[in-house]
Formats: sequence, C-alpha cells, structure tokens
Amino acid sequence: MREQTDGALKEKVRAYWNAHPCGTQFSSTEWGTREFFEEAERVRYTAQPFMHELAGFDRFSGKQVLEVGCGLGTDLLQFARGGAHVTGVDLTAQSIELAKARFAQQGIPVRALVADAEHLPFEDNSFDVVYSFGVLHHTPNTERAIEEAYRVLKPGGRIILMLYHKHSLHVYLGVPLFWLSNKLRNNKFSAFEDWIRVYDGEENPLGKAYSRSEIRGMMRQFSNVTATVYDPIRRRIPQALNAINQFLFARWLGFWVVMKGEK
Repeated sequence: MREQTDGALKEKVRAYWNAHPCGTQFSSTEWGTREFFEEAERVRYTAQPFMHELAGFDRFSGKQVLEVGCGLGTDLLQFARGGAHVTGVDLTAQSIELAKARFAQQGIPVRALVADAEHLPFEDNSFDVVYSFGVLHHTPNTERAIEEAYRVLKPGGRIILMLYHKHSLHVYLGVPLFWLSNKLRNNKFSAFEDWIRVYDGEENPLGKAYSRSEIRGMMRQFSNVTATVYDPIRRRIPQALNAINQFLFARWLGFWVVMKGEK
C-alpha cells in the first residue's frame, strides 16, 4: 500500500519539477540559451557564496562523482571543471535535457539520465562521491534514497548531502507567515517571499524538513558524519537584514543542513 501511495505522490513530484526545473527561477531568459545558463549560475553562487568551499568542487579530480537531482547541471559542471568524471541523474526529463545542453555548450562530457533517487540504476560501489543538494527531501522515501547513495558509493567514498533544516528561522517564521499571507489573501508580505514560501512553493506536492539527529539516524550506515547549518543570501530582503541573519542566525538556525560522511 505504501509503495502505491508513494508512487502516486512521486508522479506528482515528477510533474511539478518537470514544469519548474530547479534553477530556472534564477533566469528570465529563454531556457537552454547560453545567457540563461550563465545567469542561473551567477545568481546561484551569489546567493550561496559558500558553495565552492562547502562542496569542494575542485577536490575530486579524476574521481567518479554522481549528483542525485542534478537540475540544470550547474553544480555538476563545477565538479567537471575541477577534473571529476561526472554523472547526473534527475527524476525529470526536462532537467536532464537542460543539463545535457549546458554541458554541450561547454564542450565537457557528462553522463546524464532520468532516474529515481530511491532506485538508482548503478552497480554497487560505483562512485567515489555522491552529491545531492536540496533534493532528497522531495522524494517520498528519503531514507531509502540515502541507502541507495550508500550502496553505489565505493568503500571509502564520500557523501555530501543537503536537506532542509526543521529547527530554522525559515520554518519557525516562514510557516506562520505563509499561512497568514494566504489567510489575508494579499501581498502584504511579498518582500519576504523567500522566507514565507514553504518548501519550494505552495503548489509543490512534497517537501520535508529534518533535524540534525533525524538525518544522522537515516545516515547510520555512514562513518565520520558531520553536520553544518547554512542559510542562503535572500535575494528579496534588504542587504542589512541578510548581514544580520548571516552574523547571528545562519550557522544555528539556517534552513540548510549539510551532512558529510564516508562509507
């Protein structure tokens, strides 16, 4: 029964993200053009200035890197530029098409295919690194997806995983503001849209947030597990508020928990 329920929900997730590929919200230009990809990349790393240090894009030269939920391929491209051999999977055909187009424009090889994070189409012990940033909280069985990441990692391989943080200002403030905004049916809080929207939009059929201890429980097979909390620069709120948030709250009450571990 759960598999049937999860399957129906997953199809709704697939349809939503196929219509709204992650990263397309960062550009107003035509999808697939060079200008589109460049703008999406610029906005991503401006809003997330810690990404290169966090992911270590240039630390895996010669390694086999798998990104689960690659979207436009923006992060996967950074690993490739750092010398990694890259594979990207996504639940949606639209994202894979866009990712392939991005790599083709750059003249960089990539293996990219439509696949389900809960049932990865790879042999055991295939990759040196599994990377998944802001994806597995959108699949029905997140723990199953983490188990799949463990399975396809080589012994000694590393996982880099970001999931939404339950104990965050985004949840503590965003959820009630989102409810109030809908209740009032106006745009009174539009300046705080990034805080108010809950788990990637009101129409998104599935989004979850976890505590660090809950994620550690799902990663119990991994060793040397670390957890670090981050928060992005919010594009629609004043710079001063972003600075206050980064200084006072981001490392404790940020919306992103980045987990790293080894097989």
